[in-house]
Amino acid sequence: MSASQARVATARARAQESESDSLAVFTTLARTGLFLDALQRECLGAHGLSFNEYSVLRLLQRALDHALSPKSLTREIVCTSGAMTKLLDRLQRARRVRRRPDPADRRGVLVELTRKGDADAEAAAATYREGRERVLAQLRPQDVASIGRGLEKLLTGFEADHEESSAP
Repeated sequence: MSASQARVATARARAQESESDSLAVFTTLARTGLFLDALQRECLGAHGLSFNEYSVLRLLQRALDHALSPKSLTREIVCTSGAMTKLLDRLQRARRVRRRPDPADRRGVLVELTRKGDADAEAAAATYREGRERVLAQLRPQDVASIGRGLEKLLTGFEADHEESSAP
């Protein structure tokens, strides 16, 4: 094998290794996502909430005046406006949120957290915290921190990709 052929073979091997590494990362991430989804259903389902519903309630808890626009919620939850409308309808029927006019925009609406929604979110958060701690207790604290840093970097990449692919 000539030096040129050896360089090509090495480049191919590195490309295959790199592709194999990225596939392994995404396969592990997908499998982890399935287990995370199951944990969320177990913990939040006990309170009659999906993860997206829980996320909306938690976002509203942290918001100024416990209110946000549906558009802001849609952006944060990463869903369509139609899906958000259905989600907010369910939360409103359960008396966890209410819609009110936006004083800063005559045509706008704000979604506001109710006392019941706040209490339900707190109860669900406690159950979800217990579930997360149960899983993370199997890892060393430094591993949890390392995984957290790696996932933050990956999330930044996903967010950038989402922005680019959503741009008109």
